[in-house]
Amino acid sequence: MISYLSGKIKLIQNGIIILDVAGVGFRISIGQNYIAKENEEIEIFIHEHIKEDADDFYGFKTWEELELFEKLISVNGVGPKAGMAIMSASRSDKIIQAIISDDLGFFTSISGIGKKVAAKIILDLKPKLSGLDGSGVISLQNEDDDILEALISLGYKKSDVVLIVRSIPKDYTSGQEKIKWCLKRLK
Repeated sequence: MISYLSGKIKLIQNGIIILDVAGVGFRISIGQNYIAKENEEIEIFIHEHIKEDADDFYGFKTWEELELFEKLISVNGVGPKAGMAIMSASRSDKIIQAIISDDLGFFTSISGIGKKVAAKIILDLKPKLSGLDGSGVISLQNEDDDILEALISLGYKKSDVVLIVRSIPKDYTSGQEKIKWCLKRLK
């Protein structure tokens, strides 16, 4: 799978760029808020969406934008086109804030996103994003640092573990209870 490309923009038209990478032109869908010019050298993070009859590329300026897009399209009923519409509607921090604050209106104001899909987005992604402060920085309480380190030492990725540790219920007080609770969610 292609995850990153670097090259010169040959054409920009209606949310699509053609990126020349060593003489090969890649057609990449970009958000409406992606600002670029023809003949500009760019680096772009890619989500490759392979279907039976197509191999589509979706491009993002930052890794964090790509990760948010991939979280959005993991929601049942949100495909890449709807995910790109959401990403085009605002900056990543505003989208994360809309999810965390249960802002259905933000999502329903986007063409193609109804109340059911908006509710699914919030319901599915709020637990995964509640540790983010809107800038992509994850905050933890100091007492959970040991839990985080223990889970990382077991081989789990920090990005996956932090979100789980952040959502440990307050009634779990001992370290052992917290680790057991986290391990159940990491499987």
